[in-house]
Amino acid sequence: MNLLRVELARFYARVLLWCVAVGLFVVSGLVVFDAWHSSRPPSAAAVAEAQTFYEQQLKDFEENGEQMVADCKDQQSQDPDPKADYGCDQMKPKLEYYLPYTPSFAGEGVRSLGNISMAILLVAGLMGTSFVAAEFASGAISNWLTFAPRRVPVFASKLGAAFLGVLPAVILAVGVTAGGIVLAYSSHGLLDGVTDAAWAGFRDTSLRLLAVGPIAAVAGAALAFLLRHTAAVLGVVIGWAVVWEGLLRSLIPTLQPYTVVLDVTAWVQGGTTYSVEDCGVRAPDGSMTCEYVEHTLHMTQAGLQLGGLVVVLVVVALLVFRRRDVA
Repeated sequence: MNLLRVELARFYARVLLWCVAVGLFVVSGLVVFDAWHSSRPPSAAAVAEAQTFYEQQLKDFEENGEQMVADCKDQQSQDPDPKADYGCDQMKPKLEYYLPYTPSFAGEGVRSLGNISMAILLVAGLMGTSFVAAEFASGAISNWLTFAPRRVPVFASKLGAAFLGVLPAVILAVGVTAGGIVLAYSSHGLLDGVTDAAWAGFRDTSLRLLAVGPIAAVAGAALAFLLRHTAAVLGVVIGWAVVWEGLLRSLIPTLQPYTVVLDVTAWVQGGTTYSVEDCGVRAPDGSMTCEYVEHTLHMTQAGLQLGGLVVVLVVVALLVFRRRDVA
């Protein structure tokens, strides 16, 4: 515990880490601004314009609606797909069809909270990396081991300090983002009728976001133990993003559920979907066609994969740190 307290004090004494944390708060502000901007009700001019278009289309439908519906049903009957639905019974114009879309708190509001997840992942990971890599770059790790010669406790205390050290910044960033989104939707009168399930989803998303930061900090610290330089860690992360998250993900779409970006998205949102092109589908006329098949990545699977990746990094980093010369 003494080592952990000392490491935490050293973590909070690093000005660079606080500067990085400020960047996270800036992103929080941008997410809140986007939520406020996107949830604004339509202006009086937009409503008036929509009313004009609605009245024009309604008049046309009253004059030609029966023929339009008949033509629609005729086209639907000729479709080779027996499940085809052309929406012929929904053709009568409604005013809401012409109004600008207004997002709901239960939908876009909850999802917008997840927009900060990548920023938390990157900032917390960078804080953990910088904290440990600076010890190797300055040679302080060698001096530190003369006072605490047991490497495993030193390793554990530094990872523990990274885990706990980023918590205040992550908690504040998530709190500002969540509170700002609620205020944005409330100021536009969009919280009326929000269900308990929607509030529960918003709360759960916030809690899962809180877990992303400390875990990312531990992963960043473990990479720093392996590579010893912040620049080297950044190079590996960029290479991973380009090759695995970008190139291979595009070439082999079935790898999508094993990418960090999709796993983090699924974890934060409580699950997500992805599409894989299937070109083995036979059309009614016998020809082969391609279609996109939607798959689900569950939160549990994503969490286990992310946790497994971090555990592997920590174990490998510990083994290397125990055996390699720190000089």
